[in-house]
Amino acid sequence: MRSAGFYVHIPFCRKKCSYCDFSSFTGDDALIHRYLKALFSEMQAHRGRKVETVYIGGGTPSVLKDRDLRGLFDTLGRLLKIEARAETSMECNPESVTPGRLRVLKECGVNRLSFGLQSADDRGLRMLGRIHSYGDFTAAYRQARKNGFDNISIDLMYGIPGQGLEEWKGSLRKALRWRPEHVSVYALTVEAGTEFSRRAVSVDGDLQADMYEWACDYLDGKGYRHYEISNFAFPGHECRHNMKYWRREPVFAVGLSAASFDGKSRVRNSSRLDEYLRLIRETGSAVVERERLSGAESVGERLMLALRTSDGIVRTPALWKTHGELFERFVREGCLIIRGDRVRPTRKGWLLSNQLFQELV
Repeated sequence: MRSAGFYVHIPFCRKKCSYCDFSSFTGDDALIHRYLKALFSEMQAHRGRKVETVYIGGGTPSVLKDRDLRGLFDTLGRLLKIEARAETSMECNPESVTPGRLRVLKECGVNRLSFGLQSADDRGLRMLGRIHSYGDFTAAYRQARKNGFDNISIDLMYGIPGQGLEEWKGSLRKALRWRPEHVSVYALTVEAGTEFSRRAVSVDGDLQADMYEWACDYLDGKGYRHYEISNFAFPGHECRHNMKYWRREPVFAVGLSAASFDGKSRVRNSSRLDEYLRLIRETGSAVVERERLSGAESVGERLMLALRTSDGIVRTPALWKTHGELFERFVREGCLIIRGDRVRPTRKGWLLSNQLFQELV
């Protein structure tokens, strides 16, 4: 059995972005210290676990001070059996990256950086409520390369209010001048409870579809492999940690709102900070939800996740017995293709993924 993945959630940011509905918020030193103390306590349950990917996400993990980052990675290294060739990723916002911070991350074993750029246009960044500029990103990116990071991912968002197709093309072209090894592109969605929701911001689905299709063509022309709905990478630089989710491999997680999957069951931590801290203090665990999927539910989830990826899913007799008619219909409609023993999504299938998954699952 392959080693697991391990996810650590750091929920702190300098500022909540206008579109963000994640478990994240600003925090002072005292609150961050309390959270890390609880986080390290929760990690004790994973002592001796063998892992081949580690992902530090948030929030903005790079807002932690150097001593806190060292403490985090020291604890991970002491408790977990991290494989020698493990992928260790950390999310960073450009404004919180300094040469000194990058040296600390390198010393701690981080070998993959994920920059939350979102837009290469300063107007778009202001619209999203980001506090960095494109210049901040370019400075951080240059420093990352100087410090030896050779596996860098950038996140970009399309469908930003006021952004037309030509503006999106310009943003993606500017970002790709830096030749990052991995690119994630996401359509803006307006989630309940966000600043955008309160302002009644709307999105143009047809325009977003045009933006997505152009990005797919452009990234393909630049040598990136489109390996998941929203993710592109130079061959060999696909995110190993995220592939574990899409392949339903075990990933264990700690922190606020974190979800773990052991291959059969899923557990979720509290998403309320006060409750998370109290539960860890009193019981050592912040789990508030447990889910064990039935056979049919498990097959449905495996199918949905597999069809997010370009590899698709193996066409087994059992799967064909339960889903064959739907597969054949979606093949006729151009959403799926069958190549050899695998059923794979087409770009049209990815564009209509919500409809596709609803019918298949």
